[in-house]
Amino acid sequence: MNLKFVTCSGANEFTNVDALFALYQDFPCVEFGIQVSGKKCGFDSARFAWLKTLKKEISLRNLKLPLALHINQDWVESFCNGEVVAELQELFSWADKHGEPLFQRVQLNFKIGREKAPRVPVLEKTMQNFPYLRFILSYNEANAKIIQKIYQRQKVVFDCLFDESFGEGIKPLMRQKPVFDDILQGYAGGFSPENVVSELNALAALLPQDMQIFVDAEGKLKGEDGHFSYFKAHDFVAHAISSVENNA
Repeated sequence: MNLKFVTCSGANEFTNVDALFALYQDFPCVEFGIQVSGKKCGFDSARFAWLKTLKKEISLRNLKLPLALHINQDWVESFCNGEVVAELQELFSWADKHGEPLFQRVQLNFKIGREKAPRVPVLEKTMQNFPYLRFILSYNEANAKIIQKIYQRQKVVFDCLFDESFGEGIKPLMRQKPVFDDILQGYAGGFSPENVVSELNALAALLPQDMQIFVDAEGKLKGEDGHFSYFKAHDFVAHAISSVENNA
């Protein structure tokens, strides 16, 4: 088992941009997940302004920063049914100095029963309209059948994130065994700097030795102010890497 990404989610307008560059400099496998929705990231929002600042800093420093957009609520429901809001269209169009997408991965946080169920052909077509992006689909009991259908149709390629609590940060009783054997699979739910070693040790016993995965944490990377903590994220990534190296 090895780690392609260690995703630290929750960076936002309260996050010092220098902290993200420092983390990436220390840990090239880190990825930053940024939550967006109509409520949080409209054109006139503090978050959109912060993203513009982040884009400018990436250009000025001529550095690559692994970024993922995590699309939620109204925006993900619209996307899955064929409508991409103007803010997302602009964010998807952003590129670094080398022409590479600023946001390399896009996570679609739809949950059937909470959001309107996607129409599979429409969702596939919408994803195909952005071939330069890598999409992540969240896999859980509510979404399992539709994601398996998308996989079987083989119209689009995607990464799969297992998150039983679906963004609630609750550790499952047991981690999900691999469902697909030829796409990148990730794990979320209850990871913290304190337990990531034991959780990855458990996953190492469950997964094929040569399998590549990613892990994603957010809630337990927040500091006392309720926002993304550089120090907790640093410990989370460092402990995750050490665990995998010890199991190699």
